[in-house]
Amino acid sequence: MIVTDPPYGIGKRWTKRAMVGRNGSSRLWGRGEMWDDHPGDLAHLPDVPTIIWGGNYFGLPAARGWLVWDKAQVFTGAEAELAWTNLDMPVRIFRMSRVAAYTNRVDGPKSHPTEKPVELMRWAIEFTPRGTILDPFMGSGSTLVAAKSLGRHAIGIEIEERYCEIAAQRCAQEILGLVGRGDV
Repeated sequence: MIVTDPPYGIGKRWTKRAMVGRNGSSRLWGRGEMWDDHPGDLAHLPDVPTIIWGGNYFGLPAARGWLVWDKAQVFTGAEAELAWTNLDMPVRIFRMSRVAAYTNRVDGPKSHPTEKPVELMRWAIEFTPRGTILDPFMGSGSTLVAAKSLGRHAIGIEIEERYCEIAAQRCAQEILGLVGRGDV
């Protein structure tokens, strides 16, 4: 199956100055073009269970099973993000914020400008049947980390070497369970 977060909605109109260099190159990809200048054609996807974050930016078939990330934020920027799916299910909403006052929040800095929380990706993956997950836009590896935490196999592809290195480090990290006196 495919669970991915391709670049979307970050064209020149929406991109913050910090992401675009003086020569017009994107710091996100280090190239002179922005993804939104020539978005990929996602209309010819294989017939496998698929979740695509930012699906509302692409010419995808009509769908019933959208996923919504309610960011529970009150500042400027997107208050939510949408994921297109070809899954036969009703719309589902996940609430998680980067705002410190919110109880269900993401802690820590991001490793990638558009990084999705691992908890969000784990939630999304749980809607898919068992099987290997492909993320052709893995960024810093949130989908792979989420898949690993669920005992699922995953394959990630990323164009930027620095994000491949971050993803590999994140996937290599192991959390060792503590054994209590009654568990020995």
